[in-house]
Amino acid sequence: MSATKTGYAQIFSSDEAGLTHNVYIPASQKASWVSIKNSHVGNYYETTLLRAVLRLAVGDRTVAPQATIGEFSFSYTTSPDRKDIFINLISIESNTISSSKTPGVYKSKWTGDKWLTPKDASPAQSMELKHHWGDSSHVAAIPGKFDNKEDAASKMGEHIEKAYLNTHGALTGARQKGNYFSMFWTNNEFTSKQHVQTIVSLIQQAQKQNKEIKWLIHGEGCGTFVKALQFIQKNPIDHDLYRAHQGLEKQNLFFSNPRGSHTSKASLEKLAKSIGIKYVEVRLNKDDIFLNPDARWELIKPLIGAAGGVAFTGFGSHFSSEFGLENAEKLMTLASSNIGDLSSAAAVAGGVILVVGSAAKLCGMARNLKGAVTSTFGSGNLNWAA
Repeated sequence: MSATKTGYAQIFSSDEAGLTHNVYIPASQKASWVSIKNSHVGNYYETTLLRAVLRLAVGDRTVAPQATIGEFSFSYTTSPDRKDIFINLISIESNTISSSKTPGVYKSKWTGDKWLTPKDASPAQSMELKHHWGDSSHVAAIPGKFDNKEDAASKMGEHIEKAYLNTHGALTGARQKGNYFSMFWTNNEFTSKQHVQTIVSLIQQAQKQNKEIKWLIHGEGCGTFVKALQFIQKNPIDHDLYRAHQGLEKQNLFFSNPRGSHTSKASLEKLAKSIGIKYVEVRLNKDDIFLNPDARWELIKPLIGAAGGVAFTGFGSHFSSEFGLENAEKLMTLASSNIGDLSSAAAVAGGVILVVGSAAKLCGMARNLKGAVTSTFGSGNLNWAA
């Protein structure tokens, strides 16, 4: 990498396989860029930064001309013929206090009576994998939808205990003051591509260091995690799949109350197996019929082939007396926006469709759907499924 323009040094060349542009950085930043290229795995800000630069190097014109990535302000300009790209990177020193809404990796510590992430805690750039629980595994969680990271951390601690600590001794060992687990808080931004890449980096960091991890992935976070696994599946770090997957078998996946695309038990198990990561279990919230395919099927299965017509429940007395008008309205909106045709006899998919027999049957089904309303519109999916 020699300087070809006054004050700049080349870090990527169009002569390299797959690249179509030359990329230059200020010569004074060369050492920093070499460090980023060599050690970015596991640091999601550096990984995001490097991927943005590589996208430019392959001719992607959709990269924003300016962006803030972690502690850096990133910008670039191009030569008149667009063959050369000049990157500028400015370090940002910030003393602002993190809020409950700031995404990132946090520690949730045992305080003596609960798992806690303080409101003013600042996110880290990576997990401290040297920290481990009694069985030599680091423990990490990715929560679903919560109002803030403090609530998420407390609940994730409960889920982790139920999922992995099945003996009194293990529970006592984990509940040592100051012990902690890592939590990647997405601030409920479950479709963020940057968060997907963050999770990819966290997984690959542990793989690179050959570390053991017990993951607890919850709710809508499961859909985000699935996208990360799909990325790893489609973009192996080595052409030899054995080498690409080596080390991933030390990471364990436990999914609790999963929501999102491709979050059925069969899909999750198949995806984990495809990249060599260890699938442990899915804990299913059977009331979550609107947002989980397995829960929906469990409700539909007994109805398949049942006698009687199919009808929407609206504001009739049987239904509204069970739930109240407000929830009925919400369910009608849900029904009209996403109706699934799962059988000619009965279906529940994004809305409520009931087998109509007698009034007693209708009321009975409505009572069974109380939990579905709580899970969809209330807090039912936040808790460990009984």
